[in-house]
Amino acid sequence: MDNRSASMPSSYWTRARDLLFSRYGKRLYLPLGLVAAGICIGIFRPAFWTAGNINNVLVSAAFSGICACGMTILITAGLIDLSVAGVIAISAITMAYILPKSTVGLAMTVALLIGLSLGLVNGFVVAIMKIPPFIGTLGTLYLFLGAAFILTHGRVVAIPSKNFRRLTTGAVGPIPMSFIVFLIFALFCGWLLHCTYFGRHIRAIGSNEEASRLAGIPITRTKILAFMLSGIGFSIAAIFIAGRLASAEGNMSIGFEMSVIAAVVVGGTSMRGGEGTLLGTVFGTLLFAVLSNALNLFGVGSYWQYVLLGVVLICAIAAGNLRISDVAVRGDE
Repeated sequence: MDNRSASMPSSYWTRARDLLFSRYGKRLYLPLGLVAAGICIGIFRPAFWTAGNINNVLVSAAFSGICACGMTILITAGLIDLSVAGVIAISAITMAYILPKSTVGLAMTVALLIGLSLGLVNGFVVAIMKIPPFIGTLGTLYLFLGAAFILTHGRVVAIPSKNFRRLTTGAVGPIPMSFIVFLIFALFCGWLLHCTYFGRHIRAIGSNEEASRLAGIPITRTKILAFMLSGIGFSIAAIFIAGRLASAEGNMSIGFEMSVIAAVVVGGTSMRGGEGTLLGTVFGTLLFAVLSNALNLFGVGSYWQYVLLGVVLICAIAAGNLRISDVAVRGDE
């Protein structure tokens, strides 16, 4: 009798764990968590469901989500990019200097080319110079931020263009333009990751780089292309952030990379590489935007948002490790 009662909690835990880490559980836990969070917050703070507040949530999600799409590709390949803030700053500052002397389209194109070029620099540092991505992109972060402060002399560069602001802060019906671009970019990155040879190479490299090399996969080229794609994503985010602020400066997105990485990991992309999901990244980004907005509505200090970010990130990585361990145990059995 005692043995049976003692085994019951273990049995319930095993069933709950199997459900959570099943194919359906992995697909549903974020959407269900997002819906539950929205309902709970709306009960205590009805202002959460106002049109203006929902707009703020979607815009906030778009800024980090666009960056998170490129980061998903990188992490799936076993890479990482910590230079997000530097790429955003240089792209936005360059665009701000060009806008008064050119068209909006040309300035935005230059910003995208800047992001592409800085991604190429990161790819060169990691893939050609063989510097570990964490260290290499940390170095380029300071390099890019230093260049941004030198370009602006530490000042804020205003963007007076009304056409640019109208384009970047506009909406299609009730949906902000930035959020629409986020969804389109997520679809594009998802197509690349799951429907192309490039995506197959990305997943193979993240799973086992040495085996991928022996199989003839172009490791160096694939890594460089992944960094270039992420650089484009960072520059797209820079365009919308600069439009929202109507200015650009070196400090405009410092620390942004941690929110981006957290959204990717919470979305289900493995930090070990080899497994990535853009749909999970979209929901992970929305979840963080909702939680951050809730803290503001409840009057919680901004510093507590860092605490929340750290707790959620640790829990997500721990859950991922538990799932991997569970799979390993099943394999041994």
